[in-house]
Amino acid sequence: MGSPGFSADFSVDPVRVSGTDVRHRLCRFSGNRTGVAAGGSVTLDFEVADPRDVPQGRLTVEAYVSLFDSSRGHAPVDVVFQGETLVSDFAVPCSKDTPQDSVLVVPGRLLERGTNTLEIRVSPEARSVFWLHRITFEAVPEQVRPELAPDEEDEAGRAAPVLAFDTEYRPAHASPATPWQRAPRLLFHIDRGEGSLPVHLGWRRTDGAESAVDLRADGSGFEGCRRAADGTVYEYRGRPAGRWAFPEGLENTPAPALHRFRTQERRDDAWQDSPGLRLLMDDGGVPVDRVSWRDRRGDSATVMLHAAPAGAGPGPEVVGVRASSEFVAADETADKVLDDSLDTKWLTGSNSGHLVLTLARPTAVESYCLTSANDFPERDPRDWTLYGSDDGRTWTALDTRVGEAFAGRHETREFHLRAKSPAYRQYCLDIVRNSGARETQLARVRLTGNSGKSFTGYHRRADEDPAGYRSTPATTPPATAPAAAPVPASAVAPVDGVSCTSAFRSFARQHGVSDDAVTRILWMVQPSVHLALKDPHEVGPRDRVVGHVGGLPEMPLDAPWEIGHYFVASLDLAAIPKQPLADNVPREGHLLLFAEEDYHAAENSVAPVIHVPPGTETAVRPAPVYRYDGDEEDSVQEVLERQALVLECASGWDILGWPLREDGGGWEYDGLEGEERLYAEQFVAAVEEYRTRVGVRPVVDRRSAKLRGVELNPPYWRADYGIDFLRKREEAVIMLRNNPERFDELYGKALDEAQGGGPWLNLVEFGEDSVFDQGDGELGWIINRQDLLAGRFDRVLHSYNC
Repeated sequence: MGSPGFSADFSVDPVRVSGTDVRHRLCRFSGNRTGVAAGGSVTLDFEVADPRDVPQGRLTVEAYVSLFDSSRGHAPVDVVFQGETLVSDFAVPCSKDTPQDSVLVVPGRLLERGTNTLEIRVSPEARSVFWLHRITFEAVPEQVRPELAPDEEDEAGRAAPVLAFDTEYRPAHASPATPWQRAPRLLFHIDRGEGSLPVHLGWRRTDGAESAVDLRADGSGFEGCRRAADGTVYEYRGRPAGRWAFPEGLENTPAPALHRFRTQERRDDAWQDSPGLRLLMDDGGVPVDRVSWRDRRGDSATVMLHAAPAGAGPGPEVVGVRASSEFVAADETADKVLDDSLDTKWLTGSNSGHLVLTLARPTAVESYCLTSANDFPERDPRDWTLYGSDDGRTWTALDTRVGEAFAGRHETREFHLRAKSPAYRQYCLDIVRNSGARETQLARVRLTGNSGKSFTGYHRRADEDPAGYRSTPATTPPATAPAAAPVPASAVAPVDGVSCTSAFRSFARQHGVSDDAVTRILWMVQPSVHLALKDPHEVGPRDRVVGHVGGLPEMPLDAPWEIGHYFVASLDLAAIPKQPLADNVPREGHLLLFAEEDYHAAENSVAPVIHVPPGTETAVRPAPVYRYDGDEEDSVQEVLERQALVLECASGWDILGWPLREDGGGWEYDGLEGEERLYAEQFVAAVEEYRTRVGVRPVVDRRSAKLRGVELNPPYWRADYGIDFLRKREEAVIMLRNNPERFDELYGKALDEAQGGGPWLNLVEFGEDSVFDQGDGELGWIINRQDLLAGRFDRVLHSYNC
């Protein structure tokens, strides 16, 4: 090829490549990324026809390092090109699950005619996992300099650092014997892209306190003065306490202390765009409203911070709302929280629930208002968390309230976020508990946008006249956001982000499957992993063991095994292969399943299910011993006979609803006629198109021993997929031809309307006789769709069907 370039997408399994071959060591795929362990590596080979045509290249690595417990992670990498180290011990940003781009320049002199090799090696000393999403390389002309990620230092090291000082003060004109008193840490960072450290700083806080300091030339500290809010003047000094490349070291910094601005300067009485400004000033948590500085080159500036002008930021326009459930029959639905009438409300038949508001555009929220409904104070929310999300999959906790109460009916209460929030497209109010009723309700929900900050001032470059200087708010950097919390229990399917369904559509498209066929498949099937139970002595060398039924469980040390609960099964999730149509069950750790002794009567009660993440300290737990009142001897919890769980089929599809089934290689329509028969034939054609194009025949055969899929004999209220649901499928086929990213939105709504408060999906199911050696029903565990997407296995319910 003339201009070399390649890409490797590690967010899918197997890796999707273009223009390169990939080799890797000590790597594993998980969810939507590939983890590289300590000492692991990824190697990419690509071809160059004529290296003289490539003066330089741009290498972009999209990755992050996972957090290590509650502290920041550490997994430095070496980037080696043709055997020459480009970067050594490079630390990419830490995150819970948000990748960031790291951009490197590859000198053209390193390219060779023929095969070229790039390696990314993770240090053997890494304490955390290096999560890799994508690697791309492209040739760029000499005059085009790679665009750096806005919060990263470039290859010349010119980005301004974050500086911290331990400080102390004493009263002005005090005697030399007067002791110095410790003052709050001073943290500052000023970056206009000019790469010169300040030698003078002055700032005023919103409480009236002000300070001015000069830094010593050797960097050993500063001398200055300080006026407190009450007017008292002090001597002020500091010594270095740390220096970091932005955004490191900011995890304990109050969010209002950091600002990022787009800027303009006035030249010849006309405003012109100028390099952005990143400004951090914190000396104890009180925001500043004026900052002045002068750097080593003589450039200086003064800025006065103030609220952004009205209309400078987008308003929180809500374009959609959905709820965990709603009372449709009485018209007490989620959309009622958006209208202006206090005579309407949203009601859900549970003591918990959630509302997800989708905005027209990403908006930072600084407060939200809740209005109590017309009756029954016991239905008012009491404990809740407000979450924000960019894609509907990854949620960040913004505000948590416990023990709140409303004084009366139709009372509106405003709750301010305790820290500055980034702009999000979706907000989720997750109500964990109400005030004691069996239902939860609200009359109105309102979000208040954060207008942000602007500044007005001037700056002066050395040997030039001063120029006007002003700003408008820019997006808050991801590094200043609160730490990403686990996905909230009520997280919903993504609307605008990449989802598992989007990944399946992309996979099918690559094999030539039409979008219409993909939509029909996604709409009608649930992925299923078929399992078989075997006597441990009968397991053969070709059997893939993925867990066991019965016996004693290997449990986390602090997890309870309650009296009256059978231990039923342990699934080794990492041993179960994935199929292209994701089942949304993690492929790491173990899943422990328990059932009540009277499981026949335990239908819809919370089932003890434990997801054990990898690395958790565990031990084999003996059966609990108990004694009932009046008994003279102890009793031991019954232990079921241990059987091996082996993989029978990793790529099965269960069809939602009853009438259509595949039997012996042919399709049985079970008396379907008219419109329903047409819809069934369209679905069959979609499945056959997939099988022909992809070359894989997913088994369409509903059975009992399985992970996910559909219950073998579900009650009618969990299998209500009639003609309306099929009509919505064909409406979606048409709508998604131009907007495939809306699938999750349309599908989620159709499922909720079909099942009125669900949908509840099968998580695991076994035949009763295979586990207990008696009975003809199915013992199962079901999970709400939102909880499955969020990984909340503590909300799984018992299921028993005859």
